[in-house]
Formats: sequence, structure tokens, C-alpha cells
Amino acid sequence: MAMLAEVMETGLMEAELEAERKEQAAPAIMLVKMTQPNTTLHGGVFKSLALIYAALLAVFWLTFQGDEEALFMVAISAVYLAAYMGTPFLLSRVGGRVEPVQDKTFAAFLREPFETWTGIVTGREAMLQVLLIPMAILIAGCGMGVIIAVSR
Repeated sequence: MAMLAEVMETGLMEAELEAERKEQAAPAIMLVKMTQPNTTLHGGVFKSLALIYAALLAVFWLTFQGDEEALFMVAISAVYLAAYMGTPFLLSRVGGRVEPVQDKTFAAFLREPFETWTGIVTGREAMLQVLLIPMAILIAGCGMGVIIAVSR
């Protein structure tokens, strides 16, 4: 009887050890998946960048209503923006190969690590690095537009 209890206890201990090994192995597998950061920005970042620049052109368009020469310069800037944003878009469609990061949701991209020249950051921080200066320029442009509108 004691031998049977010993065998059962040994079996339970082995099952507990096996469960513990699985628990310890799971984080290691997750760590391997997380250590390979994205190196390509998600398309949502580029769409946000294009939206910011389009909003800046709209602010300029509203600011310089009535001045044909200034509006002509804004129109030329719109053509340059279309070329600046359209060329990478068209070239990304020609290759036929889609980066794996583009298959992920935008929210997943923001949570995952992203590799930059200065180190690894989250996708949200990488997006912030890309969009911070254009957003500051948009805010400054809005401020200048208001000042010009009030001074007329």
C-alpha cells in the first residue's frame, strides 16, 4: 500500500514538474517572438502624415483666399505633395510583395516594438517621432492663418 501511495505521489510530482516546465517555457517562446521588432512603418502612419500635410495645405488655402498668386503657390505645393506621397504608394504596389507589418492591425503595430537607428521603441513612439514635427508645423500654420485673418 505504501508503495502504491509512493507511485501515485511520484506521478503527481512529475505532472506538477511538467506543468511548471510548460509555464516556464511559454514566456521564453513569447520573448523570442517579441525580440524581433518591426523595421517598416505601418501604412496608418503614412496616411496620418498625408492627412497632416493636406490639412496644412487647406489652412494655407483658407488663409490666402483672394490672393491669386499665393493660391497658385499653394496649388503647386499640392502637386508636390501628391508626387511626394504618391510615388512611394505606387512603388509599393508595383513590387507585389507586402510587408508583414501591413497585415497587422494599426493597434497591434502601435503596441509592438519598432527598431530605429537609436534603439528599439514601441510603434506608438516611432509614430510620434515621425508625426511630431509635421503636427507642430500644422499648429504653427493654423496660428499664422488666424493672425493673418485677424489683421486684415
